[in-house]
Amino acid sequence: MKILNYLTLIILFGLSLTGCKKKEAALEPSEITIQYQLPQGNHDYDPELVDLNKKYGSYFLYKFSAIDFAANPVYGAGGFNESYLVDEADEAYVGKVLNFIKRNWLNYYSDEFLKNNLPFKVLLGQKLRLKASPTSNYNVLSNFNQMTLNNFSAAFDSMTDPQKKTYVNSLHAEFFNFILSRGKLDVPADFAAVTNYTTAATFTNYYALGYVNYVVAIGDNKLNKDFLSYVGLITSKTKAELDASILSPTNDTAGLIKKKYNFIVNYYKTKYNIDLQAIGNAGVI
Repeated sequence: MKILNYLTLIILFGLSLTGCKKKEAALEPSEITIQYQLPQGNHDYDPELVDLNKKYGSYFLYKFSAIDFAANPVYGAGGFNESYLVDEADEAYVGKVLNFIKRNWLNYYSDEFLKNNLPFKVLLGQKLRLKASPTSNYNVLSNFNQMTLNNFSAAFDSMTDPQKKTYVNSLHAEFFNFILSRGKLDVPADFAAVTNYTTAATFTNYYALGYVNYVVAIGDNKLNKDFLSYVGLITSKTKAELDASILSPTNDTAGLIKKKYNFIVNYYKTKYNIDLQAIGNAGVI
């Protein structure tokens, strides 16, 4: 009798579970809220910003908040969120400076590369500065999911051609820094194998070891910083300027700098169709 009662309980419990399952509503995906709305205004350049978003999935914003600028999932005292400030763009200059950065920055990369590597947000600002020093000035800074570009203002009109060239170089160098810091860009293996990063560098031997920057040679995280120093140098100088300076036998006594130069230029031209030296050779347009 006890066995019968026990079996009855099991059957009733099983039926109750079946009933619960039948009553459960089908799972439906929740709606995704779009964080930013484009266009942000009704200027002539707003459709261009919409097109950039559709093409690359990145939001180019001239209206943004302090949270957009400084948000970081990992808070660090004295970090980006406490160190830098920026003002929103002067909307009268957004179209002009936007065309400049498209010609001198974005046009050097394929659509696929930009789609895969542009940050979620590109903030178009002015007076990009160090909080502790309001007179300081940065051309570009990057953070967790954004790059912030400076001089979307009347300051752009006062820039000389050399200053514009420096500005452009900063865009390319910081773009590579942003991508590399997120583990989405590979340093060529041949490049990494040239310099022995365990050998102590001094002010008299760092060229011979294959470095182009003394601070990098004596610092930490040498490989990545060495790679970025080459990218910054190549994209800022013409080949003739490099041949007359850093690539000359007088400086490159062991031939390692030229070897690393060739590895990095050829690798990115072959794999990504990015001509780093063409960026360095070009004047601003």
